[in-house]
Amino acid sequence: MSALTRRSALALAAGALAAGRAEAAPPPHRCEDLIDSIGVNVHLGHGGTPYVERFEACAAALDALGVRHLRDDIVLTGGEPAGQFARIATLAGRGYRFSLVFYDGLTPGPRVPPDKFAAIARWAGGGLVIAEGGNEPPIAGRRDLPRLSADHQAALFRAVRADAPAVEVAGPSYIQGNVAAAQNLAALVDLGNIHAYPGAEHPETGGPGSLARFIAAARPVFGPAPVIATENGYHTALETGSAHLPVSEGIRARYLPRLLLWSYLQGVRRTYLYELIASFDHGDGDPESRFGLLAYDGRPTPAFAAVRNLVRLFGGGAAAAAPVPGDVAVASDPSMPDLVSARFARRDGALLVPIWLGLDGWDRRSLSARPDAKPHAVDILLSHMPRSVRLHRFADDGTVRAAALPPERRIPVQITDRLAVVEIT
Repeated sequence: MSALTRRSALALAAGALAAGRAEAAPPPHRCEDLIDSIGVNVHLGHGGTPYVERFEACAAALDALGVRHLRDDIVLTGGEPAGQFARIATLAGRGYRFSLVFYDGLTPGPRVPPDKFAAIARWAGGGLVIAEGGNEPPIAGRRDLPRLSADHQAALFRAVRADAPAVEVAGPSYIQGNVAAAQNLAALVDLGNIHAYPGAEHPETGGPGSLARFIAAARPVFGPAPVIATENGYHTALETGSAHLPVSEGIRARYLPRLLLWSYLQGVRRTYLYELIASFDHGDGDPESRFGLLAYDGRPTPAFAAVRNLVRLFGGGAAAAAPVPGDVAVASDPSMPDLVSARFARRDGALLVPIWLGLDGWDRRSLSARPDAKPHAVDILLSHMPRSVRLHRFADDGTVRAAALPPERRIPVQITDRLAVVEIT
């Protein structure tokens, strides 16, 4: 049988809606679940960084970003609860919730003894929701290291269960060859833990940076536990010689909203972007200086604007209202295997349909953006006449342009590899 034409695909989708078979479709995702799946890394215990020297400015930037989940590594100095924990408690009082890393002593930095969990939870002012095992422990280097890592995880799991059963326990964030060396920790975690950096690949890649590969590699360690990505994102150090390749500011702004949506749709419970603000500025050759959504001087990057606008769009509508009646289908040419779309119900009753082509927009050899993807036509088919329809297009500078569309049951849309969101009320 020959491939379906776009006309026949449209007819099938329209026929399914007309026949009432749309009732068999799964319910839309909830916008609040997407928002809850987004986090960002901070370093509130690292002296000499903007997180400490300009804490109030960082807190204001978090308020503007709209992300409520933060990840931090614990730095014990002996002066607690002053310093880092005073800042954590301040943010906890403003509604922020934390995943805190309990270092196992296998990576640089002081070990955080699991028997200090109760005190740490108290110092965190009610903001601790995830206790996380070691950060990227290099256990493949010696035979006894996997056992030492597992022993630390077991002690942390027991301490949390004894003192705060509502706090979830995440495993260590093993990376690269260390994943295969790890012991099975399924009985010692509530959450699996991955650092799912795609490198310079696009979020939906099937290559070495594939999210599915990271998740599959973690299963022998964490079993069926839900997975969180405690680090993910892109850096823009275009002059680096590192194997962790860069992308441009514009491509990062294009990719991050797609990455957050893609991770959520692939079942990742939460993705913590790395990081809020660059901790230092060692120039364009240093990746660690170019991960920040804010530059070292506090300047918002296009990626900051893109994430903020994604959160605002999906988190909009404070007043609860009845959902849009009926259902929605996306009809397209089956020759578009890179098409990604989903349905999200917003609290104010609006239905959001994010839609994009999961294409590679970055040439890793020339370190430049590829020519723009050719727009493709799709049709959004509604079972009921809408009251209003708006199309939101994300741009590489982080802005979003909104346009009203005719409120019809068939809505033609041109899509590219830049995220578009159809808002239906």
